[in-house]
Amino acid sequence: MINSKDFFVVIPARFDSSRFPGKVLEKINNISMLENVFNNAKKSKASAVYIATDSQKVYDASKKFTNNVYLTSSANNNGTERIAELAESLNWNHNTLVINVQADQPFLMHDNIDFLAASAQNLEGLSTLYYPLSDSKLNKDKNTVKISISQNIKFYRDVGEDIKDKLFKHIGIYAYHVSDLILYKKLPQSNNEISLSLEQYRFVDNNFKIHAYLAKSDPGISIDSIDNINEIRGVSN
Repeated sequence: MINSKDFFVVIPARFDSSRFPGKVLEKINNISMLENVFNNAKKSKASAVYIATDSQKVYDASKKFTNNVYLTSSANNNGTERIAELAESLNWNHNTLVINVQADQPFLMHDNIDFLAASAQNLEGLSTLYYPLSDSKLNKDKNTVKISISQNIKFYRDVGEDIKDKLFKHIGIYAYHVSDLILYKKLPQSNNEISLSLEQYRFVDNNFKIHAYLAKSDPGISIDSIDNINEIRGVSN
């Protein structure tokens, strides 16, 4: 039985990333990026941590450090759909809170997971985190997703000069209840979701409630390219 303070963490993990295939299995400190993310999530107050993947390679690698890994359909358009499939297949209660931790966030610490879970526990819709941008030049970096929280919450990749709102770095972590996950999966992909390749826009474009909070600690970089991995390893190009 799930009580009101319990939550699950699910890490959706694709092997065939469009920008950096196989990145979830790249080694950081002698273990895969995915295992780093998993270990950080295990330090949280989550009742359990799961991995959901459509890749046999990722599944086999994950089985070496956890039994909580599940193969999901390759027909899923994104990680949120993958988590929705897992929630339905495991018959989770519709009131269960789920935290989606992205597999390319190896430095996202458990304090942020616990903070988001506590903040979202009694909320409908989507909850997420943000952090100050380290450099204004990141406004033009399409791999760095930005968030505006001044009025209606919006997400950006490339920011034009017409955007006057204060922007923050969006962190790849989401909280939602199973009931909203199931509804999300039934809805068609939205135009913004497709054009920006940002799965959260299906929530935004269908008028779900969106909540955003300042992270408790620096989430570090997300791994979007081989350059990011080399930077962490101290390897120069």
